[in-house]
Amino acid sequence: MNNMKTIFLCLVFLMFLVGGVADAGTYLNSAHGTQNDAITGVKRLSAYTDGHCAHCHEQHASIGGDEPSPDLPAGPDDYLLFSDNHTSQTVNLCFDCHRAVGGYQGGIVNRSYSYRAGGWTGDTLDDILEAFGPPTSTSSHRLDDISTFINGKWGHTANSNPCTACHNPHAAQGDPANLPNSAKTTSTTRGWPVTLPSKHGSLVATDILWGDGSGEKMSYYSSYYQAPYRSGSNSAYEPDGSTTTTDGTNLTDYVTFCLDCHGLALTSTTLGRSTKIIDWDASGDYHGKKDGGGGKEDPYAATRNYVLACTDCHEPHGSPNYRYLIRKEVNGGTTNFSGDTRAAWDSLCDRCHTSKLTSYCTGADSNTLCSVCHNHGSNF
Repeated sequence: MNNMKTIFLCLVFLMFLVGGVADAGTYLNSAHGTQNDAITGVKRLSAYTDGHCAHCHEQHASIGGDEPSPDLPAGPDDYLLFSDNHTSQTVNLCFDCHRAVGGYQGGIVNRSYSYRAGGWTGDTLDDILEAFGPPTSTSSHRLDDISTFINGKWGHTANSNPCTACHNPHAAQGDPANLPNSAKTTSTTRGWPVTLPSKHGSLVATDILWGDGSGEKMSYYSSYYQAPYRSGSNSAYEPDGSTTTTDGTNLTDYVTFCLDCHGLALTSTTLGRSTKIIDWDASGDYHGKKDGGGGKEDPYAATRNYVLACTDCHEPHGSPNYRYLIRKEVNGGTTNFSGDTRAAWDSLCDRCHTSKLTSYCTGADSNTLCSVCHNHGSNF
């Protein structure tokens, strides 16, 4: 076995012993590391207990005498992983388990954000693999673009799995945690699945997960955040169905999280251009801190400024909607973003701006795309 990879494995085990990003406590509290739990805890090989490192890392480049791909003389895969780390939008180590049917763990159901936080039961997207590719998902984060972007940033290299840009595999928790993985998020069952991209590799305990600390919530924006309604309701709010908590104290600050990347110029092979740099400050986007005035529907009808969380409108992985990862459920109702048409945009904007659409976008303007005047640029 390659000496450098042997050294790497030793370092991995030392990290478990001495603490840091993958210390034993953190890992055993993660979705991958939970032991003796039929719901969570990685389990690929029957010879090892739930959560054992060998389910992902083959420490001697073979299990039971069978050499994993790629065979010698090439040696084991990156980080001693049992499979190709990342090859394409649909071939990725994570997808070997995170698929609803088949896979090394017999199928893992990971629902969309519209289902988990929005409570939308019309969802058919039920695993991470299909969230990133057709036919179920038609818009998604492009994994190759992420790989290119993170290479050389925050401790990532060309060999880093793009999923690790957002998820620390040794720390990420399930959301909902310790429940059947088809369940919706509730106020008493929460996990924190993401790590702030710019804190990747940090050994500081508070940096390992993002959203679990008091200063890592949407309530950071004080009176600016208002949770949207859950599907079909005007009394239950995202992300956990609460009827009383609406200020973001129960929601990860996804603005800070997403702007780690989207506050910079990103190359999008899907759009064939660089994405717009998003400015969520008081001088930027009206959906951010800039005061956008009136024309908003409940629960946003009060005369005050609001700061939206990115996940209020966008799926984190992928969406059946046409572009931009637009959610199928927004603020209590459904959207139909089936193409770059006025009807598609209206189905989204109408979720919060019915009176604006009625009073301003009529007559000659009724066929104009909302995106002609409104987008996530620096100001509209």
